[in-house]
Amino acid sequence: MKHCVLWLLAVSSLGMSGCAMLAANAEPSARKVTVSGEAYLVRQITESTWTASAAASQKIVAKTPVTTASLRQAVESVSGCRVTDSDYSRQGTQFDAQVSCAGDLGN
Repeated sequence: MKHCVLWLLAVSSLGMSGCAMLAANAEPSARKVTVSGEAYLVRQITESTWTASAAASQKIVAKTPVTTASLRQAVESVSGCRVTDSDYSRQGTQFDAQVSCAGDLGN
């Protein structure tokens, strides 16, 4: 009987860890877009929040006006909405954007 209880606990814990793995991998999928020769990964976080990062893993995104304009364009092209506010996060590796779809871009 004790052996059956231990077996049941082992099987139950495997099932629970499988669910935890699914939740951990439920990150929004990214779309790759190229703007001015640079590749970016764009993800939707919430209805009005999007992020963009360099396609190269953990690459710091330059905080120049040209790069900011390219990142805004990448988010706008994927979301179909206008960027209303933006900032950088994750030690400069991610561009965070708030969008408004009220006056859509006609995409």
